[in-house]
Amino acid sequence: MKKCLATTVFLGFLVVLGLFVSVPSLLALTIDGTVKKPLDLTTDDLTKFESVSVRLNEIKRDNTYHGVFTYRGVPLRSLLELAAIQKTGPGFNRPLDLAVVVYGKGGKMATLSWGEIFYRNPSDVIVALAATPVMPHHGNCGDCHAPTFFEPVLNLLKRKVGFPKLVVTNDFFTDRSIEDVVRVEVVDLKKYREKKKMNPLFSPKFILPDGQGKTMEIADLAAYPHIEVDAKDVGDGRGYHGWKRFGGVSLRALMKNANVGQNMNTGILVSSVDGYQILLSYGEVFLAPGGERIILADHTGKTPLKDGGKFCLIIPDDVAADREVKAVDRIEIIDFGVSGKNAKETGK
Repeated sequence: MKKCLATTVFLGFLVVLGLFVSVPSLLALTIDGTVKKPLDLTTDDLTKFESVSVRLNEIKRDNTYHGVFTYRGVPLRSLLELAAIQKTGPGFNRPLDLAVVVYGKGGKMATLSWGEIFYRNPSDVIVALAATPVMPHHGNCGDCHAPTFFEPVLNLLKRKVGFPKLVVTNDFFTDRSIEDVVRVEVVDLKKYREKKKMNPLFSPKFILPDGQGKTMEIADLAAYPHIEVDAKDVGDGRGYHGWKRFGGVSLRALMKNANVGQNMNTGILVSSVDGYQILLSYGEVFLAPGGERIILADHTGKTPLKDGGKFCLIIPDDVAADREVKAVDRIEIIDFGVSGKNAKETGK
């Protein structure tokens, strides 16, 4: 008994002196794929990054509720910047068509586009390390609901959250906010197309998967419901060049009309006739409320698009307009399946 007490006092003395060696931090996640510096990050590594706080009201597509939490963590963008994204090979050399596939334990996965991470605010997609439940102010809610309703709801605020956790704040349904993240893979689709210089830049039609393994050709959008969006013309390279009001068809509505499936682990590759291409994730088109505003424009005001036409992809909520695709001639669906490395194109 005296020996145990002496050992405890001695260890406490070492802690006071700062000499106690702590247990090594556990490996949290890896970052690999199309990067210069693959990373093995421990929990200690992640806590050294500047953190942000976000709130997430967790409801999934199957209408299950998983609580309301304030999460603190590291922007995924910061981790990817440390890994240094690098594309190689011929063809389109910008990262706009890259995918970021996040894997959790037990086969869970979430697919994001490079653009929704780098052309939105950093706090929109984070790797969370801690959570605080947001407790309702009115106690047990007994005035408006029976205990059979509110007690299970309150109990969810006490659940154990698996960290690290991917948190995608812009999604209305939070299926992509997966727990127990173990790996982040940056995926280059290697969809090489010949780069062309065209003057004028124009494509009279584009092809689109029809949901049955084939493609359909669209040369006119007049039959589809049109909406208008305002977009700021701000590029990372050339700066601010004003703003325009575009009219066109919501990409979400167009994809639904073509009976494209509801697979969250797919990407939408939009290409121009000159070889320029960008990737959108299923989530940013179908889960985020702003996805309805992503349009295939065919006019500005009452004037049909000519310069950079006939169809132009507009993503008005991006902080830079670099993902604008002029003279769209092809839309493809990429299925990332079980592994981003085995991504397959559908609609051939």
